Order: sequence, then C-alpha cells, then structure tokens
Amino acid sequence: MNCFRNAAEQLDVNLTMLAVDMDPSWSPACQVADCCYEVDPCTSDGYIKQVLEICSKHDVKLIVPTIDTELLIYAENRQVFEKAGIQLHLGSSEFVRVARDKALTAQLLDRNGIPIPRTWNPPEALKDRKHLPFPVLLKPKGGSCSKGIETVSSADILKEKMVCRDDYLIQELCTGREYTVNCFYDRQGNCVATVPHFRKFVRDGEVCLAQTERIPEFTAVARQLGQIFNGIWGCICFQGFRQKDGSVRVFEINARFGGGYPICDAAGGTFARWLLQDLMGETPDYHDEWKEDVRMLRYDEATFTGM
Repeated sequence: MNCFRNAAEQLDVNLTMLAVDMDPSWSPACQVADCCYEVDPCTSDGYIKQVLEICSKHDVKLIVPTIDTELLIYAENRQVFEKAGIQLHLGSSEFVRVARDKALTAQLLDRNGIPIPRTWNPPEALKDRKHLPFPVLLKPKGGSCSKGIETVSSADILKEKMVCRDDYLIQELCTGREYTVNCFYDRQGNCVATVPHFRKFVRDGEVCLAQTERIPEFTAVARQLGQIFNGIWGCICFQGFRQKDGSVRVFEINARFGGGYPICDAAGGTFARWLLQDLMGETPDYHDEWKEDVRMLRYDEATFTGM
C-alpha cells in the first residue's frame, strides 16, 4: 500500500485506497487504508456482490487481489467487473488455476523445459519409496506462506504422513540459495522487468531479510513464462533455487504481488507506478534498470487502535 501511495505522489495522482477484510478491526492494512469494509469470506456466494457494491460506492477503477484463495474467484468473475468499468490486476483464469496448483505448475514447467525440483505424486512414489532421495519435501498442492510443508526423512515416515493427504505432492530437497523473482508483464504478455531477491531469512513464508541480485537464468525463465501462458499481465512472482553450480530450479509461481515486493520497488522496479500509469491511460515508463545489492531488513511494527 505504501508503494502505491509513493507512486501516486510521484505521479501527482489523487489516490484513494480501500481495503476489505472479514474483520477489519484486526487487520493492520484496514487501519492504514483510506476506507475499509467488512466482507464475507471470499469463498461465500455473496462476496463478489459485496465487493461490487463497495466499488460502485467509491467509483473504484482497479482491484489488486493479494490473497491466494481469492485469486481464482476474481479471475472467474472478470467479465462482471469489466462490465462495471473495473480492472482486475490479475492474469487469466487459466494462468491462475495453474499457479494455484503446485502439481500442475511442476508439470507445465517441466513440459516446457524449465528446470524444476524432481516431483512425484504420492500414490506413485509410495509404490517405489526406496528410490526417493530422502530427505524429501511433502507439501500441499494449493498451499501458501509455507504452511503445511514438511521435510520427511524416511520411507516409513512418508507412508505414515500420507494417510488422508491426497492433495499433497512430493519434491526433492533443493540446495543452494532461495530466491523470489518479481516480474512485470505488459499488456501483450512481454516481460519488461525481472527483479530477483535472495531470501536470506524467511518467517512463516514471508521474507524478512533479502537482497536484490541479477540472475540471468531467472530472467530467461521469466521471459519464457510470458510465452507459455496467455493472459499474464502486471506483477507476478516465482520462487526458485540457484544451485552451487549456477543452475536454477523453479518450484512455485504466484499470480499476484509477492509479500517481498517492497524491496523490488525500493530497488527501482516500480511496478505500482506502472499500474497507475496504465490505469490513467498513459504509456508506462517501463525499464529494467534497477539496483543490485539493495537490502531489505524487516522488523515488526505495531499499529494501535482504540486510543
């Protein structure tokens, strides 16, 4: 939100930002938004109608979904919002559907020659557990924020863990440095900027310590994603490892702004600015001339209410 505010100030735009939550009183974002509303869960039948009513009341022109569980719901209702004159910062429903399923992501990337960690469906892996390179990772196909991911050290433990877990997959444990790669695509699906950052320290899936670094292999992957998927627009990010030999492995795509986007913005990857320029009908001043070695050192900050 601060990145969008800074971009609006630089562009001399009068920006109003709204936020919605199931319980705004417990949402830090709702405390710093210009206006906030309580809404039903995004999976409820009335959610889209509630959002449309809020948008109509405030003449909203752009919605930026940031929560994984709401992405496909918005994508499948794109025409409803477009009819109301509202843009969604979101790729096509086909792209979102693949990005939300780690098994589909692995299959599609592998089929298109993008290096991934070796991946197995649990039923197949359990038939021949002796050939798995333990330890391995067990992760939910639709998970986020690193929730539900476990390291499994033996075949017996894997068999025990897999009881009633049909929605999981198994991947090899990668070594090397982990990165998030922030990417921006123009309206034609061309990747115009790629800003990787090294994830030095992560807490509950959110990066706390990070540093920008140019990795040509990740830039090549970002450009290839624009060719594989139809309908990518705006900011997405993907995660991967860079091995000690310089090779890379991609294991996840997020069809949205990542939680570490602020380091990208601070380094000069001004994606929020480009979205506002596009919204105003201007030609965004795209570039890929961001700074390396910019560090983000995050810390907890308190917001107080009821004073």
